[in-house]
Amino acid sequence: MHILLDGEPHREIDLATGIGFTKVATIRKEIDSFERARFIVRKREEGKTGYCCQLICTRDAILKIYGNPEFRALRPDIRRAGWFCPAFTQQFATLPDDLPLLIDEMVRASHTFFDTICQYDSPEKVRETYHYSLLVNRLAGISDPSFDDLCMYYQIFLHSVIRDIRYGGLGEGFARLLTSTQDRIGQRYPSGSVVPSHKSRQGYSKRTIRQDMK
Repeated sequence: MHILLDGEPHREIDLATGIGFTKVATIRKEIDSFERARFIVRKREEGKTGYCCQLICTRDAILKIYGNPEFRALRPDIRRAGWFCPAFTQQFATLPDDLPLLIDEMVRASHTFFDTICQYDSPEKVRETYHYSLLVNRLAGISDPSFDDLCMYYQIFLHSVIRDIRYGGLGEGFARLLTSTQDRIGQRYPSGSVVPSHKSRQGYSKRTIRQDMK
C-alpha cells in the first residue's frame, strides 16, 4: 500500500520486488484483497503480460483506506500524498488570502484536524460550530472576518495537535506550522487592537495586575 500511495500505476511484479519478493504469487493474496475492497483497480499492461495496479483516489475509497486499522501507521503518508487534500479541502478554496493553503498544511500535519475538517462541506458550517472560539476577538472589538477565520482554524489546529500528542496522528512539521501560524496572527492583528508593550505577557508583574484590576 505504501508504494501505491503516489497514485500512479505500478506493475504487480514491481510491487512484489518493492517489498523484497521476486514473484507476484507471493503477494497475490494481498493484491486480490485490495481489489475486492475497491482500494485499487487492476489493468492489463498494453502490449505486455501481467497487470498494473493503481490506487482508487475517490473520496469514498480514500476514507475506506484511511480508516482501515491495517493502514493506521500509513495515515501521515496518506495525508501527504498529492491527491489527498484536493479530495477533502476544495470547499475551503474560496476563503481569502492563503488560508486554503494553510488548511491543506494543517490537514497534512494532524489526523484530528483532518478528521474534524472533512465533516464540513463549507466554511460557513465550520463557523457555525466554532464561532464560540472567537470570544476574545469579540471582547477586543475586532471586526475582521478574514482575521477571525485565521484565528478559528488556528484554534482548531492547536486543539487537534494537543489531542494527537496524546493519542497519535501527528505528521511532519506540526510544530513549525503552529509557530508560523502564531506569527501570522501576530503580524495580522488589527491595528488599534494591539496590547501596549508594557502590558505584554512578559511585562506583567503582580503589581501591574493589581493596578489593572482597580
